[in-house]
Amino acid sequence: MMIDSHCHLYDLKNYILPDDIYPVVVGYSYSSNKKAVDIAKGKYPFVLGIAPQSAIKHGTEKLEEWVDFIRENKPCAIGEIGLDYKWAETMDNVNAEKKVFSRMIELADELKVPLVIHSRNNPNDNDLPKNAVEDILEMIGKRKALMHFYSGSAELAKKIVDNGGYISIIHLHSKERRKVINTIPLERLLVESDSPFVGRTPEVIREAIDYISEVKQISREEVARKTAKNAMEFFGFEV
Repeated sequence: MMIDSHCHLYDLKNYILPDDIYPVVVGYSYSSNKKAVDIAKGKYPFVLGIAPQSAIKHGTEKLEEWVDFIRENKPCAIGEIGLDYKWAETMDNVNAEKKVFSRMIELADELKVPLVIHSRNNPNDNDLPKNAVEDILEMIGKRKALMHFYSGSAELAKKIVDNGGYISIIHLHSKERRKVINTIPLERLLVESDSPFVGRTPEVIREAIDYISEVKQISREEVARKTAKNAMEFFGFEV
């Protein structure tokens, strides 16, 4: 059994999962959280949260309503949440992201569940904050967290893992992702599709598993087995 640690299954219309792939269904907004609960509750593990893009788009006026919905439905983690400095156009956007992120961290503490983190640095030539990952690490401290679709440096990935965190690997190849795979022990790696937004379907985790196998020079069976075990331990479920 392979575990896709991050997919948006509710946005995959008329899709039938293969028998050997088990999904973790993730929300990122109030509306997608409701869809995640509808499709996954009683069937698959699900993760609920308010992502930074949603904080920018919808503001924070209904934050406590969103929190109440998440609390009532008892997800196995809070996510995807975090900071996205690429799309922040003003300091008001940045402050909204931080307010929502801080509230989501408080909620995770209350529910005693881990965090699933979205992070994106600011590549633009402006005066807004640049390094989202550094700011995230400062805000989450030593809390148990998974950096989803991680695209940062190997040095920061090591810092995340040293703080007790996990790194999720996508199927896309890059020089920096190869360095991350080389640097981080298999015991702290998960795989994901982020489908349908990045990978088309959860089945692309086969490619992510092959990628780790090739870089670490270990069998794909061992990678599949260990990343599935890591996912179950992180989210607290069994298949």
